[in-house]
Amino acid sequence: MTEATELLDRVSKNLGVPRDELIRRGIDEYLRSQLRECLAEANEIRIRYGVKTLKALEAKIRRGEAPEHPAWEDLITLENLEERAERIRSELKAA
Repeated sequence: MTEATELLDRVSKNLGVPRDELIRRGIDEYLRSQLRECLAEANEIRIRYGVKTLKALEAKIRRGEAPEHPAWEDLITLENLEERAERIRSELKAA
C-alpha cells in the first residue's frame, strides 16, 4: 500500500469521512487554492502596470508607456495565468 493510500485510509477511519468524499473535497480545495494563487499573481502584474486587462497591458507596451523588458515577459505570464485560471474554473464547475 502506498503512503498516500495509507494516509487516506487513516484519515477516513479517524474522521469517519468516506474515502471518496475526502478525495473529492481534497481536489476541490486544491483547485480553489490554485485559482487563488493564479488570480493573486495576475492581479500583481495588472497593478504593477496600472491596467485591468491583458489587452490593456499589451496596448500600453506597444505605445511605449511600459518598458518592453520585462513587460513583454509579464504579458506572457499574465496570459498563461489567465488561461490556467480558466482551466481551473472549468474543472471546478465539472467537479
